[in-house]
Amino acid sequence: MVSTNGVFSKADTDMEEGKTLLMKNYEKLSIVATNIETIDNQLTQIYVQMLQCHQQNTNLHQELNNMKIINSLEKSYLDTILLNQNILMQDITMLKQQVENENQIIKDGPNGTIVWKIINVREKTYDAQSERRTSIYSPAFYTSNTGYKLCVRLYLNGDGSARGSHISIFLLILRGSYDSLLKWPFSYRVSFCLFDQRTIIETNGNIQPKHIIDSFRPDITSISFQRPCSEMNIASGIPKFFSLIEFNKTENENLYIINDTMFIKVLIDFIGISRSILPFIFNLNIALPTHIQEKLISKEIKRREEQNIH
Repeated sequence: MVSTNGVFSKADTDMEEGKTLLMKNYEKLSIVATNIETIDNQLTQIYVQMLQCHQQNTNLHQELNNMKIINSLEKSYLDTILLNQNILMQDITMLKQQVENENQIIKDGPNGTIVWKIINVREKTYDAQSERRTSIYSPAFYTSNTGYKLCVRLYLNGDGSARGSHISIFLLILRGSYDSLLKWPFSYRVSFCLFDQRTIIETNGNIQPKHIIDSFRPDITSISFQRPCSEMNIASGIPKFFSLIEFNKTENENLYIINDTMFIKVLIDFIGISRSILPFIFNLNIALPTHIQEKLISKEIKRREEQNIH
């Protein structure tokens, strides 16, 4: 304010300076307020973003849990499929065995003898070597119409200590229809013969074949030869029946496998014949009727007794 004499008083000057200072402070406060509002808006945005991130994290966690549940269900489903597949493969194997058994001719012979025809030998040998199926079973058979029910178990790559070196062959006693009438324990000597087919075919029987013959007498204290309490007893027999070196020879050299087929004859000795007569019995023509085979065996036994041949 100008005085009457045209000069500003000190009070007027101080007032103007105060107003100017107030205006500057007001401007600063306005700027600060604006900055605070901006920061507040930014904090609000950050909070909203945090909420969104939290929600996204919750959603991701839920999706992860859902994926775990789905994976668990898928694994359970796959395990079920695998189990069903294994069961199906076992059923197929059993059906295949049953079909093969239908094609295998089991012939009753004298003194409880039978002949087991085994087809697809190379495939079965490969299965045994790869441990896909280590053993095969013969069809069940009775030693007579009212006799013992038995079957043979064959390991084409060996069993136990004989694995990889010998064929192993065992006898199994099955639960039969007439067990309550039979003598127990089973105590009769069991003999096996793997036929030399090539010599028979190529020489028309004029040269003695090199059949593989071996026997064992049951251990009557073993549970294997007691009356069966379940469908079958534990197998027992001959672990080192035949060398795999000979058995696995090429087709042109092999005496025992012709056209991928082999034959094993089983003899249950009920009359106590001498082991020395086994080659004679196993070399008899299996085409002969049972009563003729029995007559020839009896005649040979008598001849040996008269000539004191052991």
